Amino acid sequence: MARRRTTPHPATLRDRIMRLFLSVLYFLALSSLIAWEYRDHLDQLSNPCEGVEAPPKSDLYNLPYRWFLDWSHREAETPVTVVAIPQNLEEIQNNICEGREYLADLLLAIATHHPSEVDIDKFYSPAACASSPQSTEKLIHAVQSLDFPVIIGESTDLAEVKRGHSCLVSKPQVEFASPNAHHGLTRLDSDIERLPLQWFVVASDRSGAKEWAQDSLAWETVKNYDPNFIKRDRLHRLLNSADNPFAHLSGDLPRQTSTELFCAVGSAEQRKTWNIDCSRSNRTPSLRGKIVVIGAEKEPDRRIVLGSPMWGFDLQAHYIDALLSGGYLLSLPPWMPLPFFALFIIVIEGAPTLFEAYRPHWRAHPLLAHAFPRRRYKWVIFWTCSFILGFTVLSLLLGYLPPLALFGDIFLVVVTRLLFFLAESVEAPLTHHESKGHPMTHPKHPQHNQPPTPNPSQHEKQIVEVPSVTLVGSPATGTTNPPTSNPGTEGGTIG
Repeated sequence: MARRRTTPHPATLRDRIMRLFLSVLYFLALSSLIAWEYRDHLDQLSNPCEGVEAPPKSDLYNLPYRWFLDWSHREAETPVTVVAIPQNLEEIQNNICEGREYLADLLLAIATHHPSEVDIDKFYSPAACASSPQSTEKLIHAVQSLDFPVIIGESTDLAEVKRGHSCLVSKPQVEFASPNAHHGLTRLDSDIERLPLQWFVVASDRSGAKEWAQDSLAWETVKNYDPNFIKRDRLHRLLNSADNPFAHLSGDLPRQTSTELFCAVGSAEQRKTWNIDCSRSNRTPSLRGKIVVIGAEKEPDRRIVLGSPMWGFDLQAHYIDALLSGGYLLSLPPWMPLPFFALFIIVIEGAPTLFEAYRPHWRAHPLLAHAFPRRRYKWVIFWTCSFILGFTVLSLLLGYLPPLALFGDIFLVVVTRLLFFLAESVEAPLTHHESKGHPMTHPKHPQHNQPPTPNPSQHEKQIVEVPSVTLVGSPATGTTNPPTSNPGTEGGTIG
């Protein structure tokens, strides 16, 4: 049985123009889609006018996010520790005035261990506890008696009309009238994985007031913890960036409850006042030189962060730790992924089309051969992995978070393209498939399947190939059987 190998049907000029047109159309459509998705995503993340938090993300986002931010985070002993007012203290949680007195005693107990700074992830309205002003006065006196900075949360409201860059209106706060008392906004980014630094705010009592940049709770904390720290070039770059950075939020910080702290460092009078049972508590916290973040475990303050629940004050503590440890990555400028995507499309789509049209002899090249049909899938897979890996490394080295959304779009494009190759190889095996022992055919050229017609005037000897033996004979003398067609061998001949 002889095998006859056919060559692919050459692409016409019209085919080449159509391929180039489809490649350009393919690039424009997908780049427009990605530009819209990426820009809209950034607007959502950095827009305080939304007033709502973005929904929790899937593990397809959370897992690489953790990997990248873990890479940026320096393993070192953290100066941040958390003190939680537990949920089981319902009366203190629900009674605002009693909660202020409780916090005043808690601050005095913490002061005995000489922390570097205390953060209070709560804000205090002067209108609250009007019927019990002594509770507010006790808290103010406690803050004034401390010899270290105390950063107190400050709240904002959404403005009905945007003023300048701001949609946030400051709210009246309790005036602590002490040089060691500072305020920082507790407002979070709509994407809570982002570390808020400053928000533009306008005054609540003047409709035409000018806006100003108000520091967040985390940024105000770092400024007071180490004034020289914020003078570093990387911190200036961080503050001048167009968007809030992504923070390292994995891992656990040192933590104790307020009950455990009262048992360890509180006075007997304080334990009696708050009816604290210390029979099961034997922890001795280490607070000297630490940044102590205080918050209450209240359900409205619970959030889902990277797939796990986290209290709001724990989130603030991680923000502070990320700033101090350098565990953050900037957001890529919106224009940067577009040239990357354009180059990617040119490599996987444009280059193979040009090679096939104008450099067909490169088919024999050991590397460029994969750009031609039958091996195109290898070309696409190789360059996809190379582009994603290369852009990831480059982004991390420059201090940016790799564009996870764009990588997801590229993955979708590649999977779609590979499925297209698979479908095309089934419908047109001449173009994309050649199996051993089976000559390639083209469905649009059935004449390729017809057996050759012998020339009766030909008297030269011809060599006919069979699977195991070669017979030499003269067709003119009838020493060989006439060629017949074998429908099971796709046009093969029998000698």
